[in-house]
Amino acid sequence: MEDKFLESDKNMNELKVDDICSIARAISEPIRVRMLMCLKGGPLTLHHFTEIFKMAPSTLSKHLHILESAGLLVAVRHGRWRLYQWPGQNSEQTVRALLAWLGQASIQDSLLEADAARRAVAVQSTPVPVPANDTSRVLFLCSGNSCRSQMAEALLRKRGGAAFEVCSAGVAPQEIPPLTVTVMDEIGIDIRGQKSKNVMEYIGITYFDYLITVCPVAEQQTPVFPGVSRRLHWPVPDPAEAEGPEEEKKQVFMQVRDMLDEKIQNWLKQAGLRQETGKKELL
Repeated sequence: MEDKFLESDKNMNELKVDDICSIARAISEPIRVRMLMCLKGGPLTLHHFTEIFKMAPSTLSKHLHILESAGLLVAVRHGRWRLYQWPGQNSEQTVRALLAWLGQASIQDSLLEADAARRAVAVQSTPVPVPANDTSRVLFLCSGNSCRSQMAEALLRKRGGAAFEVCSAGVAPQEIPPLTVTVMDEIGIDIRGQKSKNVMEYIGITYFDYLITVCPVAEQQTPVFPGVSRRLHWPVPDPAEAEGPEEEKKQVFMQVRDMLDEKIQNWLKQAGLRQETGKKELL
């Protein structure tokens, strides 16, 4: 007997091979099926998923992006929060049928029962107070908040303009070396007013639309950050570790500065945000 969830309609008739392959790829990883099943009980934030699965937020963000691209979930704004949920009744019947089938097929799975229990605990977390403004708040994080995250903070503030409120912090803050200031001076950006800060000044206190880690240490040592809508990981070398004559060290600082600038410009371009005077909100 044909499954009642697969009744034909115009959306099914218009289904393409690429659509089928996109959905198949999206559910080819067990973790993504588990994430979808967690949404069966209602919307969740990235922080909730991090609490449930105890995985790096940047990894979970990638999985969420794949599921969203395949149409298997949608991300909606609730105030300043980004909530992930199952698509509504206006979604393609193929997607609705698949989600209904997954929900029935996995109803007795002990792994999903454990996920559901962790979900219940996670949703009891008290959300961080959300500021009422229209700018996107971004926090750059690295180990010492002395070079990379300081450069990234200043670069995004310059490139993104009024569309962003930008901060930076470190897992173990260090003094900003003179070469960081020098190489930023050379591109017309004065960072003398910036100071190294500990990430603990922000965790659980301040909301950010984006947390962007720029080194593996920060990514590994800050696994959970309540109040973050999306988390990205842009690993670049630490110029503070450069050895040799001063001029050779400076070249390393310049290279890292340019790497971060390229990442930021590409990010803004992909979001359709006009640099320096951008007003379009990042998705």
